[in-house]
Amino acid sequence: MKKQLMSAGFKAIAPLCIGAFPFSFIVGAVSIQAGMDIVQSTLWAFTVFAGSAQMVALGLFQSGASMAVIMLTTFIINLRHVLYSASLSEHAKDYPLHIRMLMAYGLTDEVYASTITDMRKEKEGRHWFYLAAMFGFWGNWVLANLLGALVGSSFPDIANYGLEFAMVAAFIAIVIPQVKSRECIVAAVVATISGILLSGLPHSLGLVVAAAIGVFAGYQMDLATEKDEKQRLQQQAELATETEGA
Repeated sequence: MKKQLMSAGFKAIAPLCIGAFPFSFIVGAVSIQAGMDIVQSTLWAFTVFAGSAQMVALGLFQSGASMAVIMLTTFIINLRHVLYSASLSEHAKDYPLHIRMLMAYGLTDEVYASTITDMRKEKEGRHWFYLAAMFGFWGNWVLANLLGALVGSSFPDIANYGLEFAMVAAFIAIVIPQVKSRECIVAAVVATISGILLSGLPHSLGLVVAAAIGVFAGYQMDLATEKDEKQRLQQQAELATETEGA
């Protein structure tokens, strides 16, 4: 069972590994151009494991921003992970602390998107599925970063090649099929529109706000659906009572 779950986890994350590879490659290359050496760049990818935060931090570092500004900005960018954690907490609350800490460390957009459906199935040992997907993506990320630091730095304008779009395309392919219910559709549409309208906010704050607005809209739709279902059941009960009385 454990081997099967781990194998399924690796297969689930594989498409996103392919898409993330060029993005991490670029991060590695840009980090060298920003003044890091290969060891620093690789250790950074090894510990941080957050592509968008790394790219923004590099840009701020190159522009001479203070450490406080860099830390605050990356914190804001990564606030979306609070939403992921809240979603997963219900399905991981019975795991030992060290397992939950490990899962939290590797909770990225890609890992969440590729594992949340299986985590909701409440299968025994499903954390092996999650950990396999997480470590598969993490290993791919660190390797690509290392290669970018070794080779990609020889291309001075590599950040402008648009290679990172491969990860966006793969992520869309994973997420869109999961948007099936009315609640998910409303949340996705509202978040998308909000993200476009708020794209001008500094430090990618618009994405965080748009995500929160989308979640709120989906939650309100879920409450409305639940209310409609209760009313339908009540009407059925009343109709059944009237039928029996007649």
